[in-house]
Amino acid sequence: VTNEVCQGSISLLLEDRETSTILMQKVTSSATQADVASLAAGITVDKSVEFTYQELFNATEGFNITHKIGQGGFGAVYYAELVGEKAAIKKMDMQATQEFLAELKVLTHVHHLNLVRLIGYCTESSLFLVYEFVENGNLSQHLRGTDYEPLSWAERVRIALDSARGLEYIHEHTVPVYIHRDIKSANILIDKNTRAKVADFGLTKLTEVGGASLQTRVVGTFGYMPPEYVRYGDISRKVDVYAFGVVLYELISGKDAIVRPTDGSASGSRGLVYLFEEALTALDPKEGLQKLIDPKLGDDYPVDAILMMTHLANACTEEDPKLRPTMRSVVVALMTLSSMSEFWDMKNPGLVNLMSGR
Repeated sequence: VTNEVCQGSISLLLEDRETSTILMQKVTSSATQADVASLAAGITVDKSVEFTYQELFNATEGFNITHKIGQGGFGAVYYAELVGEKAAIKKMDMQATQEFLAELKVLTHVHHLNLVRLIGYCTESSLFLVYEFVENGNLSQHLRGTDYEPLSWAERVRIALDSARGLEYIHEHTVPVYIHRDIKSANILIDKNTRAKVADFGLTKLTEVGGASLQTRVVGTFGYMPPEYVRYGDISRKVDVYAFGVVLYELISGKDAIVRPTDGSASGSRGLVYLFEEALTALDPKEGLQKLIDPKLGDDYPVDAILMMTHLANACTEEDPKLRPTMRSVVVALMTLSSMSEFWDMKNPGLVNLMSGR
């Protein structure tokens, strides 16, 4: 696909994939700082991207709270300017050694326009990963936060397509292929042009092309994990496909993956997958779906496109992983959907008037 552009501005190589895989398997959560530095050395990268602790300390004014832009499961994220560009520094806890090495391994190997780019890392004093700064928050914030303008339907489709292309790349075009394992709206970053990049590769698993499902400990986010993974720990590329289907439902509805009652209690909570399946199997599916469409869209969306994305999300979240499409098929479907949505936008009188200065 011509739109799949590999980002190669920083030369980062894995010279010995087999050796680094063995090193990854030896990591334990109790690894010392010296152990981590030694293991990171097994993943060969250009020395220009290995930062000192002092460089990161200075760039964040001592990791000052004014530089803090986020907090994740494995540590805090700080804004800084390094090597002439804006950066996001993830400061990780020492017990997150496996996640640190997983991200380092993937992002020094894989480069794509729709995957967040790694600038560098540091293993002094703590564990640090330095990424390009994606300045416009994440998809979850855009859908449910109060600090952003509502996303138009065309923007939602474009974000879905961008994210799907990033996932398709790690599923189909790398050797070995990678399984992200934590696809969710909070891990899809949005840039100033409302284009999307997949982020947070700390739970990534690698597998051989065409390989059978692996078994692993269950980690991830409630509402995004497919049944075979929750029940048996079975992991394949279809785990990411399922989670992506949930993201599509989020784009349609603006709701969280788990919808809780208005009183905030856990009892009565329902997943988006359940709510959409209930609507699709109702006597009048269109009426059921109408109640789930994000009110922020108003009437500014093509009904046919909403239905098409709903059916695509439904296919992605099939209980049987064999029935789910590949991310390649998802990309093709979303390309068609994107063309439909752009054409609909051009027929929207308000947009036409705005573009013509009326």
